[in-house]
Amino acid sequence: MANFFDRRFVLKSLGCLSLLTATPTFLTQALAAEQKPLILYFSRSGNTRKVAQMIQTKVQGDILEIKPLKPYPEEYHACTEYAKKEQQAKARPKISTDLSSLEKYQVIFLGYPNWWGTMPMFYFTMLEAHPLNGKTIVPFCTHGGSQFGDSLKDLKRLCPKAKIVKGLALYGTDVQKAEPKVDAWLSQLGLASKS
Repeated sequence: MANFFDRRFVLKSLGCLSLLTATPTFLTQALAAEQKPLILYFSRSGNTRKVAQMIQTKVQGDILEIKPLKPYPEEYHACTEYAKKEQQAKARPKISTDLSSLEKYQVIFLGYPNWWGTMPMFYFTMLEAHPLNGKTIVPFCTHGGSQFGDSLKDLKRLCPKAKIVKGLALYGTDVQKAEPKVDAWLSQLGLASKS
């Protein structure tokens, strides 16, 4: 998390990014056929929620917050330690959110905080049950220095039959001023802002 920044995470992130290239034409066609994407996210502190809401406004998609059945601790350090233990145990926490509507979406923006180099462990629970076969995943994350960490590699492993396009990683502390970066990213993906 915020204090877990080191060179190997940056190098891993850059390596993963080279595997996942944006395909604006494909994405634009998928959205044209689909009409609305889904912005699916989790946010503990509110940072990832703000990014998700920016995206929703700009692409006029539907939005859904995914939540674990057992909430994470409110206090930051207690939360990071809890998340670390989940990861070390390869836990698969249960989810409280109804995900039955996922099937109707072709394009899913998938947002999460990067905790200890990847997604929260309940995302593994979700993606093992719903690997988003044939769908286009547009990842975005908030982080404290490690960018996407291993999460893009984990996404590729968990969703081998999905198309994963170029994502956006934002420092959690930069979210308030992130709108130009969100606009530039959506533009690179061939999605003009509708806001």
